[in-house]
Amino acid sequence: MGFLEYSEVYANYYAKVYRQLFYMLNDPFLAEDLAQEVFLKFYQNPPGKEGSAGAWLFRVAKNLAYNYLRGEDNRKKREIKFWLLRRDSEIFHLLEEQIYVRQVLAKMDERDRMILIMKHSGYSYEEIAEVLGVKKTSIGTLVARAHRKFKEYFKEEV
Repeated sequence: MGFLEYSEVYANYYAKVYRQLFYMLNDPFLAEDLAQEVFLKFYQNPPGKEGSAGAWLFRVAKNLAYNYLRGEDNRKKREIKFWLLRRDSEIFHLLEEQIYVRQVLAKMDERDRMILIMKHSGYSYEEIAEVLGVKKTSIGTLVARAHRKFKEYFKEEV
């Protein structure tokens, strides 16, 4: 892969990969670090299939985020302690909502969770379809169902 091709992929996908990682990790600095790692992996070993850059980048970003989260079992407790010590009710309310969102996403099955993360990270229906291995025409329905399930679970959490 030439530098110009890499630059084009980077320009087209960096923001999407960053948002995906930020949504998964809730840490802008960590999301930026892992996004750089995703693109370094892409540059060193690009996918073989032409036109699959978005799906490849999504999968690598997802795997890196999950690997990080596996090592961070106590993250929620540390965040809550920090914000409680700060006693800023508005910020604490936002943090509390983020915790609820993560709890809801954790209850959802992998496919629905990934659909929502990809959709809200800016991936196109075509890219989501490629990752899931389904037709592009069914993505709208899958997104709507995932949103509906999310709302149901969120009401249970709150």
